[in-house]
Order: sequence, then structure tokens, then C-alpha cells
Amino acid sequence: MTTDKSNNRLLIIALFLIITIDTMGVGFVWPLLGPLFTSKTTTLFANSVSIQWRNILYGITIGTAPLFTFLGAPILGDLSDYIGRRKVLLVCLIGTAIGMGITALGIIFNQLLLLIFSRAWLGAIAASQVIAQAAIIDISTKENKSAHLGIISAANNIGFIFGPIISSLLIDNTLVGWFNLTTPFYFAAMLALLSSLFLLKTYKKIDKTQATNKLRFIQKLFIFARAFTNKNIRITALIYLCLQIGWALYLQTNFLALIQKYNYSSRLLGYYLSLLGVIFCFCLLVMVRILTRYISLKKIISITLVIAAICCFVNVIYNSEIGIWINILPMSFAIAIGANAIITNLSDSAKENEQGWMMGVGNSLAALAWAVVPPVTGVLLVFSFNLPLVIAGGLFLLGTVMAVAKID
Repeated sequence: MTTDKSNNRLLIIALFLIITIDTMGVGFVWPLLGPLFTSKTTTLFANSVSIQWRNILYGITIGTAPLFTFLGAPILGDLSDYIGRRKVLLVCLIGTAIGMGITALGIIFNQLLLLIFSRAWLGAIAASQVIAQAAIIDISTKENKSAHLGIISAANNIGFIFGPIISSLLIDNTLVGWFNLTTPFYFAAMLALLSSLFLLKTYKKIDKTQATNKLRFIQKLFIFARAFTNKNIRITALIYLCLQIGWALYLQTNFLALIQKYNYSSRLLGYYLSLLGVIFCFCLLVMVRILTRYISLKKIISITLVIAAICCFVNVIYNSEIGIWINILPMSFAIAIGANAIITNLSDSAKENEQGWMMGVGNSLAALAWAVVPPVTGVLLVFSFNLPLVIAGGLFLLGTVMAVAKID
């Protein structure tokens, strides 16, 4: 028993480090691509291209990766149930290294299509969190499942904390003369390769799932749809979709506001995202453990959705630079705690041998939101910076109503 606990602890540590390193590369993208597309000094577009078109093209580029994650994550998660977590996770990490290199080439040659292709490639193999979650669930009990999922989510946010800070240093040519916008992506590629080597060294567990599950490729085309035909999962999945769409609308609107209204550089944007990551990490490592001991998942989901809705409407009323910074504190708390509670509820609704599929569905719901929302936000911003925030608040309230009425 002691040996099993020790092995499980080492496995959790290994997955935590791998996901942290992998997510650092993701944290590079937002603060770098935002100014690259929408700043007044960008070389990616001619001066004649309007800011409205740049916002829409930026949204399409950002949304491409989640779109392909939406298509690929459930399949990769389900595949990991059959051939094992380790093999699929290894493919994802190597693919990430290749995708980061393609992104750097797109920046070097000022090729929008190459940038979009690199985002599609990275999205298609972005199943690291899904598979890590499934691996953690394999060794979790009902009592510690939520806390373990919080650890994996925190790993993502630790990478998100340091990713923007590191990227802001790696583009600063006053530190090293040859640093430029491509340097962070080369660095991310190397980190992904190092992650794959670390995986080979530490994760040698034989997955129990591969001996019992059969892989049926045609049925996997309908993996995502199964979540909405299962009455035990449908409402929770819709609530999670409302949360993710609302969060995507809120974050991208404020992110572009900081660039276009307040002329934020990649470094300042990195600090903003790092603050968000710090709050997420604290909530998932500390607050989740405390709240789940005393409050039911239903109440946690309902309360956090209400807080998120209030944050959206407050942001509309107090739409200023300092307001954006202050408002991210309660909003980050609500999204981190609420999303974790919903994912836990989804996992509890699935069978033991379907955890990889369920984590894939959860990731795809988030990916669907982040695929659709960025280009839509670009269109909505043509009318007003407040419009996406009002819609986001409405979606959070809709999720609250469903949670109160339907979740057991």
C-alpha cells in the first residue's frame, strides 16, 4: 500500500511538471500575437488594413487552435483509454515542438496563412491536459478526485504564470541582441522536447484501460455528440459551455481593450495574464480543497456563475484600465473554482472506463467556446466594447438557472 501511494505521488509530480512546462508555451501566444496583429507598428499587415479587420483576423487565428482541439481532443482522450496515456501524451508533446517551430516561421516570413496553419496543428495535438486528467483519475478516489483535478489544472496555470513573463524577456533584444518575436517559440519547442524526455523517464506505468476497452473509430466520430444524448451529462455539459463562452468573451474583450485603448506592450499583457494565472493557481491548489469539504458541487457551481455575471456587468459600468485589473480578481476566482466543480461533476457522471472520453468531452466544450468566440468578439467589437461583456453576463446567468434547476 505504501509503495502504491509513493508511485502515485511520483506520477502526480511527473504529470504536474510535464503539463507546467508544456503550458508555458501556450502562455507565450496571447501576449505576443495580440500586438503582432493589432498594434500600430506591426509589419504583418499593410497600414491600409483597418483595426476592425485586424481584430477579426486575430480572432480567427486565435480561434483556429481551439477549433482543432475541439475536433481532436475527444478522439485522443478516447485513444488514450485504449493504447495508454503515455504513448498519446508523448505524441502530443513532440507535435507541440513541431507546431511552435512552424509558428516562428510564420512570424519570420510575415505569413498569416502559415500562422493560422501552425495554430491548427497545435490545436489538433493539444490533448496533454485531457490525458493528464484521465491519468490522475485512474489513481484517484471519489474523495480526492476534485483535489487531484485541481492539481493538474494548477499545473496549467503555473505554466501560464511564467510563460508570459519568460516570453517578455525572450523578445527583449536589449538583453540579448538576437532576441526577437520568434525566440519564445523556439524556446517553447525545446521545452516540449524536454517534456517528452521527462515523460519517457518517469511515466512507465502500464495503463489498465488498454486491456479492457475496444477502439471503434467510426463511433468516435460521434464522441462529442454522446455527451448531449446522455441525460446524466447533457445539462452539466451545457452549463460548462455557457461558462467557457462567457469567459472567452470577457477575457478577449478586456485583452484587446488593453492593447487598443491603453497601448499595452507584450510585457504588460504578460503581467496581466500572469496575475490571472496566479489567482487560478491559488484557487485550484488551495481554495478547491477547502470549499469542496463544506459546500456541495451544485452550490459551488451556482455561486461562482453568479459572481462571474456580476463581474461582467460591473466591467460595463466601470470600464477603465484600473477597473479591468481589479475586476479580474473575483472573475478569475469564479472561473477557476466553477470550472473545476463542473468538470468534477462531469467525471462523476461517467463510468470508470470512460474517464478519458469524459475529459476529452470537457476539453472539447472549452475548445468549442474558444474556437467560436474570438472571431465573433472581433465582429462584436465593431459595435461596442461593452456588447461582448453584456452577452457574457447573460450566459453566466443562464448557466446559473440551469445549475439551480437541474444539477443534483
